[in-house]
Amino acid sequence: MKNLYVFPNMIRRRNPDERVELNITGSVLTFCYFDGTKEQQVNINTDVLRDGSSTMVFYNLLGGNLYTLYNYKEILQVLNLTALEAPTVLQQYGFMQVDKCGGEVFIKVFLFEGEYELPSKTHDFSSYAHCTRDFIHPLNWQYSWTLKEVSAKLAGAKLVIMMELEQSDFWKRDVYASHGGQAVKLLPGRNTVEFVYVPGEDVYLGEPCWRFKSRQLEVGRLLAEHSAFSVSRAK
Repeated sequence: MKNLYVFPNMIRRRNPDERVELNITGSVLTFCYFDGTKEQQVNINTDVLRDGSSTMVFYNLLGGNLYTLYNYKEILQVLNLTALEAPTVLQQYGFMQVDKCGGEVFIKVFLFEGEYELPSKTHDFSSYAHCTRDFIHPLNWQYSWTLKEVSAKLAGAKLVIMMELEQSDFWKRDVYASHGGQAVKLLPGRNTVEFVYVPGEDVYLGEPCWRFKSRQLEVGRLLAEHSAFSVSRAK
């Protein structure tokens, strides 16, 4: 399966007998976790995942159960967490994330500390890309989109955001900028969008009226930078 990346040495162990395994049969991912006494597994059929969805395999450290969360980013919005914050705050192991777009999937698998290869009965994953923690964000951008040269200003009652959108070949869904219940579709390349300014509200990127902390533009900081730049130019 293409677009699968392994992240070794990522998750802190509770005991030395813990291990994981990923087996793939057709479009079905079978993820297994052994805690030292019993094995649990979950199955994800990637053919039936919703386009634009993000799915996560978690192990609940308090409840002791392995499960699949199919609306992962929606839950992160409710909790106002980034993907990196969630496992620690929720006291979960976050083992595998599956994003789907345009009928294709992008998979990240996270291994325990001291583990450098992903065990499997169906595949040899040693030839797949193995990445370090600092590559998570660049890899996510490579499979979705990123912004460059972002700035903001106030024009009367309007908030004006200037940005350049770079969209990957993998990401085929529209990208929207949202502010205070308003949403504007972005186009690849340079964009200038206007909102009725709602003080205290930031701008978020993604689906319409999305509020995903990992895709947040801090309006106060951007406006302060614009003011400082304007004063500097005036001098």
